Amino acid sequence: MATTAASFPTQMGQFLMENVRFSSSDWMLLVSNMIACAFVYYFLRLLKLPDHSWYLTLYSSFVTSFVGLYLFYHVCHDGFTATIDNETDISRYAAIFFIGYCIMDLFLGSIHYENLLTYDDGWTHHFLYIAVCAYLLHDGLTSLFAIALVEEVPILILAFHEVQNKSRPSLLFGILYFLTRIVFHTVLIYKAAQFSNLVFTVGLSLLILHVKEFQRWVRGYLMRSHGRTRMPYRAKLALFCSLLVAHACAHCYAAYDLVFDKYTQPPSSPVVAMHAVIILFFMYRFGVVIHDVYTQNFIMTSIGRKKIIYNISWEDPAVDHNVMHMNDQDTVLTISSAGCNVLDYLCEGPKKIIAVDMNAAQLHTLELKLACIRALKWEEFFDIWGRSNYKVFKSVYESKLRPLLKKETAEFWDDNHNLFRDNFMYAGTSGLMARILCLPLRLSGIRKRVMNRENFDERGGILLWLTLKLCSATFLWSWIAPLGGVPLEQLNLLSRNPHVFVERLIEVLTVRVWKPNNYFYYGYIVGEFAPDCCPRYLEKKNFANLKKRWDRVELFHGTWADAAVRSGPGSITIASLLDSMDWMPAEMIAENISKVVANMDKENGRIFWRSFADRVHSPVLAHLDGTLVPDYDRVGWYLTQFIAPTPENYNPAMIVQQGSGRTFKNSFLGDVSVMLAMAKQGLSKVKDVRAFYKHQGKRYDGFREALLPGREVFMRHVIPWAKEPTTWISVGCGTARDIEFVVGHVKKCKTKVYLCDLSDALLEMARERVEELGLTKQVVLVEGDINSAAVKKKLPKQVDLVTCSYCVTMIPEWKKAMKTMSDLVASGGNLALIDFVEREGRERTWEQRLYKWWFAMDGVFFNKEHREWLLNQKGFKTVWMSEEEGRVPYTPYRPTHYMYCGEKL
Repeated sequence: MATTAASFPTQMGQFLMENVRFSSSDWMLLVSNMIACAFVYYFLRLLKLPDHSWYLTLYSSFVTSFVGLYLFYHVCHDGFTATIDNETDISRYAAIFFIGYCIMDLFLGSIHYENLLTYDDGWTHHFLYIAVCAYLLHDGLTSLFAIALVEEVPILILAFHEVQNKSRPSLLFGILYFLTRIVFHTVLIYKAAQFSNLVFTVGLSLLILHVKEFQRWVRGYLMRSHGRTRMPYRAKLALFCSLLVAHACAHCYAAYDLVFDKYTQPPSSPVVAMHAVIILFFMYRFGVVIHDVYTQNFIMTSIGRKKIIYNISWEDPAVDHNVMHMNDQDTVLTISSAGCNVLDYLCEGPKKIIAVDMNAAQLHTLELKLACIRALKWEEFFDIWGRSNYKVFKSVYESKLRPLLKKETAEFWDDNHNLFRDNFMYAGTSGLMARILCLPLRLSGIRKRVMNRENFDERGGILLWLTLKLCSATFLWSWIAPLGGVPLEQLNLLSRNPHVFVERLIEVLTVRVWKPNNYFYYGYIVGEFAPDCCPRYLEKKNFANLKKRWDRVELFHGTWADAAVRSGPGSITIASLLDSMDWMPAEMIAENISKVVANMDKENGRIFWRSFADRVHSPVLAHLDGTLVPDYDRVGWYLTQFIAPTPENYNPAMIVQQGSGRTFKNSFLGDVSVMLAMAKQGLSKVKDVRAFYKHQGKRYDGFREALLPGREVFMRHVIPWAKEPTTWISVGCGTARDIEFVVGHVKKCKTKVYLCDLSDALLEMARERVEELGLTKQVVLVEGDINSAAVKKKLPKQVDLVTCSYCVTMIPEWKKAMKTMSDLVASGGNLALIDFVEREGRERTWEQRLYKWWFAMDGVFFNKEHREWLLNQKGFKTVWMSEEEGRVPYTPYRPTHYMYCGEKL
């Protein structure tokens, strides 16, 4: 690596001599700048400023920002064209300076901060700018580059903070970045198009990168801004919409100015169409930015500002009762939402209901309902919550309801009388969504027909047809869903089979809406409930029981996991978790489920949950072995509902054990060396697997960390650690990287581990890792082919767990290997695999064929039969099977990998 870095300046010098006409003074400037870069870098290192990878960026951005601001003054004074057309010594110096900076950053970076020198922001960026500056020097157009250096001002601010290891500047950096690298850059490249089409093309490419980087900043800013410094949601939305408009105006002005100034004749239609397409593309990219602002803030902002999201609960409790069999000995843990289901459960008379919510406004809603039950007659209660009768609410609030409320709740309702005045049925964000979606239904006359309990027919006309089409337009879901309190993570569960959800929504509008007593849709379409079409808690016959039981409801502000912990071990008999886990990653589900299971009644406990997915969506939930509930659900949005008893032989503490926490990342040059080894292997007629791995050495893990996705989720959550396996065979263990993800699990379970691999070089690295992790006494290394008799003699006859991580696709006799692995699993034990495969149902598409051919050159053979063999093998029950895509580094390829876990019967 040192040899490569040392030869780099020489190679760049040859490139410049061959492609650029450098004078002796130019050479002196270049060499002087390179020496200056080295001096600045080592001087700042002596000062021991924290982040040395930003030293040269700070130096470069300081010099170039000064030049950029000087030239920007001339642009304002003399105009773009006059400034661009006049190459000066300072503009030529700036280009030479930047070439020297790029060379030295790559040179010193390869020596001192190799792992921080990324492919995109390091090598690609620097080589591109070296080439661009060389071209401009050759053609005498360096003023184009020098004018653009004002775009370095935000980088100077960023570098100043990074060098001191301070928190990144947020809004100031973002606004400056937008004004310089997007608005100014857009105008500049259109002005430059009059001088060079190549510069215009390269400038557009850079603008795409700038917009992507701006989007990354927006996402980071939205995540970082919190607490008192958090910008209000509406202000954020207004700000970024203003930026979108500003860029659109600047882009249209620049394009118009170019097209009608450059061409003496009226522009041709293709030219106009080309620029129109470019403008629309960038407007789309900024639309994505606005989408991020909206979707990443809407729900959490509503929670933070204590705003109601759900005005009614959108889960059908009738299904819950069919499988929960609630009785007076039950303690129920559930989510409050609008309180509808909590009060429905109260009708059944359980001993206690713990109503949990992270949104205080939802708890305030439930508390007000409980106060109404305590203090009012049924007629008044129904008028307020069934008909949103503001007059009745106002007449009883101060005298009867407010004294029963906690201080926070009373203050909330003091400020929110308008929710009843404007009809509580349309309160909150879900109410707003209802207004939008129900408008065409009401205009088409369906409201009257629903009130009259008529059957469905096609008389809705064009407005009903429009509503059905809107439901079919999946691209609109991400905008509408947050209104209904549906996070994008939950919506993404539908991405695999969106047609299934489309069919369900259409079925809802044409069938379920018209079912008797379907109060969910009746209330939204009509605008109020009817005594014979309303939630159970609003029915007169249940009101007396609710009055007797109101004190059995306990409100908890926080997560349901924390509420379970506070309740104590064995205290909960029913956990009704609604659809809350749909948006959680596996790690969060594991953390929450571990707390709930630990505090469930071991004999009588049952866990109930719903999902937008058409199957169990998380391996953590799959290990609960829940039963799919087939009952008809009046809402229809949830494709699946499950109930599971408190699992036996299940240690919840095991699913939250931690790994080593280490990550591995190569530098770009390190990855190149691995890819060269892979290319050599692919082109070689004789595939020497041992030599192939040996030559990759320490870079093996760094490259495969990104190449082989999903391994941490696979090791930590697909494998059923809650069963506490005592013996484990890892087939094709490689460097034993997998064991790092679960080192805590292995130590806690005292699992005996057998690491088996063909390569002695990889096993030697595995040995070093095992020693570092302190697992020497628990691990046995076995070299050889899993199919060989010699290896089988070194392994136990049967074990609790057998795993194989990205290895089967490299085994020629894969059926024999899978059979061997299956035979090694003891009854009740598990076989777990993760590997590449052709996407199910899309095996014959061109991209799947491309991936299959490309990987096959390195001896990795995609084969759909692997998946079919696992799903159809006798004597095994499939616990988990999923498919996901992951990007191959440095390529646009996104091949599919599967995760499988089976239990031997």
